[in-house]
Amino acid sequence: MHLRVKFLIAHGHEVYSIYFASKNMGSHSSIDWSGSIALGRSSTLFVKYLNRILFPYQVAQFTKKHDIDIFHVNGMLNSFYFPFSHAKKQVVENQGSDVIITADIYPMFKLFYRFFYRFVDGVIQDSELSQRNGLRLGAPYQNNEIIEIGIDFHVFNPSVKYGKARKDLGLLKIDKMIFSSRGFKSLYNLDIVLKAIPSVISSEKHAKFVFASHIPGFMEKYGSLITQLGIEDNVIFAGQLNNTETMPFFCKDADVVISVPSSDSSPSSVYEAMACKTPVITSDLPWYKGKLDEDRDMVVVPVRNVEKLAQAIIQVLSGERRVDVDSAYQKVYNNINFETENRKLERLYEKILS
Repeated sequence: MHLRVKFLIAHGHEVYSIYFASKNMGSHSSIDWSGSIALGRSSTLFVKYLNRILFPYQVAQFTKKHDIDIFHVNGMLNSFYFPFSHAKKQVVENQGSDVIITADIYPMFKLFYRFFYRFVDGVIQDSELSQRNGLRLGAPYQNNEIIEIGIDFHVFNPSVKYGKARKDLGLLKIDKMIFSSRGFKSLYNLDIVLKAIPSVISSEKHAKFVFASHIPGFMEKYGSLITQLGIEDNVIFAGQLNNTETMPFFCKDADVVISVPSSDSSPSSVYEAMACKTPVITSDLPWYKGKLDEDRDMVVVPVRNVEKLAQAIIQVLSGERRVDVDSAYQKVYNNINFETENRKLERLYEKILS
């Protein structure tokens, strides 16, 4: 979202922020907002439930005071504030988890979504899967578009300097780096990745699995499993990585990037790796159909299959199974480009306001 905001500001738009405060506000504070308001301090419970409904007056006053043209809400779970907004028009950005998972786990949200979709003038999402699910849940058909955040090729590209991340991690030239930047939620299946490591290192003894996430808690969640599997020497947790200043070096230095969730809409981590021309292994999910070619642009494995994942990693590392990184790069550049996608958003805003 912050990358998208920087694009809009660079194109002469005034952009305001209504946000929930948290400990990690570096990206937010680096933006030259035209104005902003924090809706309370965050904690896990507060942000997930109460923050979504406690501040209608503040939202109403802020949107009225600044004469907001477009009130762009990130995620249907925050759509409670739509009826209280004084903005001229309103846009919701469907998050994959909101419309793919949450509404099925909690059926009451289907009624919630159907009601609040009535207050929007436009809907965006990053995949056909999210779009279909949103429409099924009551999203309007008009001004309903697929618009990715997209990959900034000034940041992620094949010319990123090789070796910086490996040096920072203390990896040797002979070490094979397998990288994952997915979170710790169960749907990301990091337990399956960890369980695949013994088989991988039996074939590739210099394999090092590097994990990164925007939240702490990796060892708290997986420490006992790592000890049980006896893979302490082959696992590195890199902590939180700045997406523009640090992440490109990890994507570039990896011998393979892994993204094997049980559910996904349109994974930036996959596209970022492809933009750096790094091979990717991903799970067999609908999101890539029509975007990328299986067994050419990436290696695809069944969801939650330790044996198949380990085999795929070994084959990619050994060169037995090759990925056409040039083809993957070109498809991401042509179809998931930051500049192109955000010009689409700009045009949608203009269309809605007209």
